[in-house]
Amino acid sequence: MHVSLLEDIKALGPKGATVDVPEGYALNFLFPQHLAVKVANSVATDKDEAKRLKSMKHEAISPEQELAGEIDGMEVVVQAQMKKGKMAAPVTATEIRAALKELGYKLSKSAIKTEPITSLGSQDVPINFDSGFEATIRVVVESSP
Repeated sequence: MHVSLLEDIKALGPKGATVDVPEGYALNFLFPQHLAVKVANSVATDKDEAKRLKSMKHEAISPEQELAGEIDGMEVVVQAQMKKGKMAAPVTATEIRAALKELGYKLSKSAIKTEPITSLGSQDVPINFDSGFEATIRVVVESSP
């Protein structure tokens, strides 16, 4: 029988927990002592499933995985200094990391591995996290005003 505990019971669980107990135990002890109330099977199953899904969600998503999901497909604009119609210096991973930091995303130095970008325009840049997650951002290089 599914019951919801009204008090903490050492052998069964904390107050509010939904547990499965023998019918006789519930009828002869828990209910008369006002320690538990009967719960419909479907309600108990829904609560148990919700708890299970919640715990899986917390375990399954790491901060790096969440960050990878947030930045994947993002477009980042980097300003390049121009000199005589050409870029004065190439755009490196350092500049890309700084642009992401300005947007509120902090990445490790080793996450962005790309060749220096030497021309204006856009280019896809892979981001590889230490935990194995990956994302791709589009870096748009524009001339600075």
